[in-house]
Amino acid sequence: MAMVKDIAEGYIIVSEHTFKKFQPPDVQSFLTELDKLLREIRSVMTPPDDIEALKRKNRRLQRLNQAQTIVQAFRAKFRR
Repeated sequence: MAMVKDIAEGYIIVSEHTFKKFQPPDVQSFLTELDKLLREIRSVMTPPDDIEALKRKNRRLQRLNQAQTIVQAFRAKFRR
């Protein structure tokens, strides 16, 4: 869970190399935690007049969605 939060905050930049040492169960648990955090972030309602909070929320969502796409591509590559 800590790695997912670090990705959301921008402390970890994700690439395929990030997941090279992960075993399939590790990848699955990572995706589960990522989904949980995505739902948690989406559920937070930001005031419409707080532009900075809205930008911060959207950046976190963008980083997590990007990580999810990379992990899914990584899994598909190694299933073949």
